Amino acid sequence: MDSTSEQLRFASIPGCTVRADFAGGGLSSDLGPLLLRGVDRQIGLTERVCAAIDDTRHPGYITHTLHDILKQRIYQIASGYEDGNDCNRLRHDPVFRLGVGTKPFDTDEAEGTDGALASGSTISRFEHAVRAKDIYRLSEALVDQFIAGYATPPEALVLDIDHSEDAAHGQQPLAFYNHHYQSTCYLPLMVFEGLSGALVAAVLRPGKRPTGAENAMILKRVLTRIREHFPDTHILVRGDGHFSTPELMAMIDGMAHTDFIFGLPSNAVINRLAEPAMQRACALWAEVQTQDVVPDAVRVYEEFHYAAASWHKPLRVVQKAEVMGLGENPRFVVTSLEAPEPVRVYEELYCGRGQAENWIKHLKADLASDRTSCTTFLANFMRLLEHAAAYVLHQQLRSQALQHTELAHAQPSTVITKLFKIAVQVRQFKDRVILHLPSSCPVQQLLRTVTERLFVPKPAKLLYSP
Repeated sequence: MDSTSEQLRFASIPGCTVRADFAGGGLSSDLGPLLLRGVDRQIGLTERVCAAIDDTRHPGYITHTLHDILKQRIYQIASGYEDGNDCNRLRHDPVFRLGVGTKPFDTDEAEGTDGALASGSTISRFEHAVRAKDIYRLSEALVDQFIAGYATPPEALVLDIDHSEDAAHGQQPLAFYNHHYQSTCYLPLMVFEGLSGALVAAVLRPGKRPTGAENAMILKRVLTRIREHFPDTHILVRGDGHFSTPELMAMIDGMAHTDFIFGLPSNAVINRLAEPAMQRACALWAEVQTQDVVPDAVRVYEEFHYAAASWHKPLRVVQKAEVMGLGENPRFVVTSLEAPEPVRVYEELYCGRGQAENWIKHLKADLASDRTSCTTFLANFMRLLEHAAAYVLHQQLRSQALQHTELAHAQPSTVITKLFKIAVQVRQFKDRVILHLPSSCPVQQLLRTVTERLFVPKPAKLLYSP
């Protein structure tokens, strides 16, 4: 810059003033897109997602391919740039251009363009152009991506299902007031694999409480898709109390090799059946008060069979009768499992679903999946699926390339901070591109390990393509 008034001023050091400008040229503050591209080339995520969308644009007016737009948007979200307006600056970033698969500084003289990536306006038009059938095929593509993550059919899968508040701060269609969350919101349904944290499905839905028939309809499509490829795999579906509806339990119970375990709200009949175990817990609590060290709580586990009038048959109910200093704390779960003893059903199988809350936090807080501010419901659904795709890239990066490293169990925000936000100087020659990283980079050895694991000369062949 010629004008010193546009420089950034910093505190001086002995003998020197310190100034900065934005005239560095071929520099970037993000190495992340190249790592994400490496993951994407191995698993074929954006190619699969692109194949699910029908591109209705006129060929004569297309500057950016649908695949390039998807890669740009998903990589930017996965790098911590969730706002579509960020594209207006990052479209010129040389590393993001490399990540999408174009040269960092070339211009397209034939088209009369500067070779930049898509602008925020192009991204917005793309998100608002998707139709209902595109959304349906995209949702199927995410399930197919999950299935393709297994080289052979697994012996067992655990599907954790839960809803999460997506607060709406405008007039978004189908955003309703939800009394439980005390806000106007969407209430998307998330499905994760409980053992690996892999995302199976993400469904944007209105902010009202879902019915049992709606949950059953969504889960039936997901389970049927998985069953097409894993017919003999045992699947356990876990969820909290608002999933213990007759429609969902009957649907899962009618599928082969499929079980469920859901929280169960109490009522007068359940409390009466649970009274003997609660009395034993109260007696045990009174007994331990005479000990030198009094435990925080005592627990007694029991089981009984119960059938509400709307249930298809009597089902096994596992009870946790807990007594602590604040009083009685009874809890119940209903399950189609018969073999495990009550304590294992509750403590190991049911309580294990709490990890899904962390995965929702990764998707919602670290990758900003609640940025659903578009003017149509389908556009907001599209945004949720883009953020879900970004989560898939992070989960695969963590479970594959970062395995046995210091970031093997890191959440996306930590990976972005430590591994993605690295300064890069980009130099382009006729037949190669050279990237210069800081000599004092603290994760040099980690980057050597990750880049070797991600280097694939040719992209992977898609499995279970639509």
